[in-house]
Amino acid sequence: MPLFETIVLATDFSETSVRAQDYVRRLRQAGCKKVVALFVLDTIETGVVISEPAGIIYDEGRYEGDLNARIIRHAREKMQELTAMLEEVGLEVEPVIISGVPAKEIVKIADARNASLIVVGSHGRSNLASALLGSVSDKVIRTAKQPVLVVRREE
Repeated sequence: MPLFETIVLATDFSETSVRAQDYVRRLRQAGCKKVVALFVLDTIETGVVISEPAGIIYDEGRYEGDLNARIIRHAREKMQELTAMLEEVGLEVEPVIISGVPAKEIVKIADARNASLIVVGSHGRSNLASALLGSVSDKVIRTAKQPVLVVRREE
């Protein structure tokens, strides 16, 4: 039985996530058969960052809904590209796009799919919010039962 048969690849389609995708492609040679490609729309971040723009009249919640819909539409387009790229190297791909708290959803999906590895990118942001709350990759490392491969951004 391969060491990493099913992998959860958490992506936000950033440059760091693209680097993580490359690692997943190479894990095909180590026996990986299936990749659960996961994008989580961060409901906490969008709720805090997004507010109704001043001077523009929207029905309550419509601005946030419109913006979230655009983010999901963009994620679907990028997910199609990611799926095609991974299938091209012979991997079975299950694309998953959900809303929630990223670290919790990543671990939940990994458990539900019996993943043997979680791959995440680390943005290496060092701002006050990250220091107080911890990054997504840090939270995944602390709560996952599976090994976690954290791919750092290029310096």
